[in-house]
Amino acid sequence: MTLKNQAYPTQLELPGVLPKKNDTLKQIEEAMQGILDLTWKTVLLHISARSAKELMRQHGKLIAIHDDEARIKVSSTPLLLMAIQKLPDVESAFRKAFGKTVKIRLEV
Repeated sequence: MTLKNQAYPTQLELPGVLPKKNDTLKQIEEAMQGILDLTWKTVLLHISARSAKELMRQHGKLIAIHDDEARIKVSSTPLLLMAIQKLPDVESAFRKAFGKTVKIRLEV
C-alpha cells in the first residue's frame, strides 16, 4: 500500500513544551523522534546533489511530517538562506524515497 492510499492522515510531530513527562510519554516521544530521524536519514540517502546532502545532513533536522508537508529545521538564518536554494533537491529526495510529493517548510 502506498502512502497515497491511506484512509487516514499521517502526522508525526514532537510537542514543543510539555509539563512534567511521565515514563510512558517520554518513551512515546523517543519513539516518535526515532521515526523522524529514520525518515530523515532515508531522505538524505536520496539527495543526489552533494552540496545539498551535506548541508542538510550537517545542519538540517526533520522535526515534523504531516500528510504532504514536512518541516525541516536548520541551525541558523544564513544556513536557512542556503537551504532555500536546495529545496528542489530535498523535494526530489522525498519523491524518490516515498513516491509522493511533499511540500517542505524550512525554519530556524
